[in-house]
This record gives sequence, structure tokens and C-alpha cells, in this order.
Amino acid sequence: MNDIGLGIAGLGTVAQGVLQILSNNGAAIAQRSGCQLRVQRIASRSARDEVDMLGAQFSTNLQDLIEDPQVDIVLELIGGEDAAKDLIHNALLAGKPVVTANKAVIANHGDGLFAALQAANESSDLRFEAAVAGAIPIISAIREGLVANRFEHVVGIINGTCNYILTAMQNDGAQFSDALATAQELGYAEADPGFDIDGIDAAHKLTILLALAFDTHFDFSALHVEGITAVTAEDIRYAAELGYRIKHLGIARRSEDGLEARVHPALIPQQQLLANVDGVLNAVLVKSDAAGHTMFSGPGAGGAATASAVLADVVSVAASLRKPGADGGKRTAGAPDRAAEQVVLPISEAHSGHYLRIPSRDEPGVFARVAEALSRHEISIEAAIQKEPDAGQDVVSIVILTHTVQEAKVVAALEEVQDLPQVVGPVARIRVETLD
Repeated sequence: MNDIGLGIAGLGTVAQGVLQILSNNGAAIAQRSGCQLRVQRIASRSARDEVDMLGAQFSTNLQDLIEDPQVDIVLELIGGEDAAKDLIHNALLAGKPVVTANKAVIANHGDGLFAALQAANESSDLRFEAAVAGAIPIISAIREGLVANRFEHVVGIINGTCNYILTAMQNDGAQFSDALATAQELGYAEADPGFDIDGIDAAHKLTILLALAFDTHFDFSALHVEGITAVTAEDIRYAAELGYRIKHLGIARRSEDGLEARVHPALIPQQQLLANVDGVLNAVLVKSDAAGHTMFSGPGAGGAATASAVLADVVSVAASLRKPGADGGKRTAGAPDRAAEQVVLPISEAHSGHYLRIPSRDEPGVFARVAEALSRHEISIEAAIQKEPDAGQDVVSIVILTHTVQEAKVVAALEEVQDLPQVVGPVARIRVETLD
């Protein structure tokens, strides 16, 4: 039995989840892996008397995790960026493997951390399964299970807060603000929910998936990012009438001209599996040349689910440490191959269908004028809805579903549509993804 000392940074929800799993399942983990995982040291801003630290030494200095010779693997579970990045960087250079759940650090500083990994000795390693989609083993699937494949697209529901809100709007007919308030009451959304509902959290995760699947830099700034705040209950209803559901997606796709990398709401056909992933669950759909379509789904957040992914990485690293002369997986840890890198296209060059909701006066010929404006920009209509206005109202929504078209053409066409005198409010636009 190989004895592995763990150094844990942080005592928050995920760290407590790790301690709880080790307390409950430590013997089973040892039997399965051949490694006895022992919590040697914990470093956090303050101790928590209610937390069983499993006999670990405690300090408030993160550097103690690196300097303690009995710590074989460092678990970075403090969150944030600066202190976490420094801890990971310094631990790697000191020859200590690091397991982290920190999506922001990997998305924004992954290139620098992999450079430090390559500069370190062979015992270093960097694992981050828990940084994307919680308990779902999507990173190991891309790096290992599907490593023989050429990836065509990786598309996912990768933020549970957004998925809960859109599910509530779908099932209950709730407006966005009411669904958000319920999510906050249930603890699915923070008091300041901007990080989730504006798409930043999902974009951090997609940055990681993009780099691993398509050999690009870890470049958060290359992504186009939109949240869900503009989605209305009316859009949800019209999408359902057209045979679609609205989900907040992270999309990384290979095209003839480069890579599309975008985070935004999208209409998905109701019969798609991804369209039926509801509540706080996450799911990732991968299309590759040999394996075809594979989908991974499960809890995307929460202390226990994230801790499960952390410990999966710990066991993987521990197995490599027990082999004399092993390189700790350093050269297979997912560092992008710069020679194979493709350009990430601007959103103007993306291709998709589009859902358009156009508030207009109830006058003859309005639909024809809208169709003419779209046609001038080579946009064809797949489906449309135009209903009679409610009693006493003279404004009605024209709803149009377009065929796949370049984004720039839609933007140009909508400038014309918006200027029509019969159009009385902002045109709502949501992209359509068939996931073929």
C-alpha cells in the first residue's frame, strides 16, 4: 500500500466534501487504487472547529503545503485567482503535483501554469477535472477516453444556475426575475448572480474544453460570451411552439475556416437529449470522428460532486507517483500542441440558425417587408409565427426561424428590420443549434 500525503488549501465546501469522502470511503479508495490517502496538512485563513480535519496539521500559511516534505500532492481548493495561481505555480516548480477545482485560474492562466509544469521536474503534475462540470468526467474523457478521436464539436450545458432558471421558465411559465429569485432562495444562485447569469462561469469552463479538445491556448478573451438575462417567458413559449427548448450553451466547434467558441442561449430541438437536461444538472455532448456522438451528464456543482472529481484526480496522480521513474503524467496532462493550433473565429463568422421575435404594428404587409429585408442579405426563412393581437392591442410579435446563415449577415439584416417604421421595439434574437 502506497502512502500518499495530501496538503489541502482551503476549508470551504469542496474541501469539506473531500474530507467527508475520505472519512466515509477512504478504505474503499485504498483497496481500489492501492494508495492510502492521508491528509497531512490543511492551510486556510482560519480553522473551523466543526470540521473533522482527519488528524491533519493546520496552519494559515499556504507555503507550508509546499514546504512540508510529507505532502505529496497539493489540493488547491481556495478559489479566487491570485493566491490560487501563485500556490499552483510554486507547487509545480517545487516538484509537487497539484489538483485544483479552479476554473478561472486554468482558463486565464493555463498557458503559464503549463509552462511551469514543463519547467519542473518529473514529479510535477497538474490536474483539474473538477474545474469543469463537477462530477462529470469530461476532461478525462477528452484527454484519455476519446484521445484517439478528432473532435468536431464539444457543446454543453455547463452552468447549473442558468439551467435551473431556464427550466423554471419552461416548466412554470415564470419570468426571468422570478425564476432567479427562486434560484437564490434555494441556494442555486448567489446573492450577486452575475458571474453565472452573464455567462462568465460557463465561458471559463468552455475555455478549458476548447484548449484540450482543439489544441488552442487557454484564452478566455477569444470567446464570445452572452448570458440569459434577455430571455423572456414569451421566447420560451414561442420556442416550444416551434419544437425547441432554450438552453444556455457553451459551444466549441470546428469549421472549415477555424474554430467557433461561444457561450450564449440557444434553441435546441426538443427531441435532442441535451434539450431535456433540466434543473441544476450539467451535460456535455461531444462529436468526434470515430466515436460519433457521446454525451456526459450529471451534477455540475456542489461540495460532494466536485470533491468526487477532485479525488478522482488525486487517485490518478497517486497511481503515477507509486511507479519509479514515472513522469506523473506531465506530458499527457493536456497542454495544447501549439503546432496544431487553429484560429478562433470572431462571432461575426459563426454559422447558425436564428430565432427572431419582432414586435411590430398589426398592419398589412409588415411580414413581407421583414422577409424582403432578410432576403436581401441571403437569409431564408424556415418557419414563422404571426398571430392576431390581443383584444385592444395593436402590437403583435412576428416570430421567424431562419436557416443556417453567417452571423454577420443576420446582424446587417436586422439593422434594416429594426429601422422599419412598423417595428416598434428591439428585435430579440437567439441562435439555433441543431447539434448535428
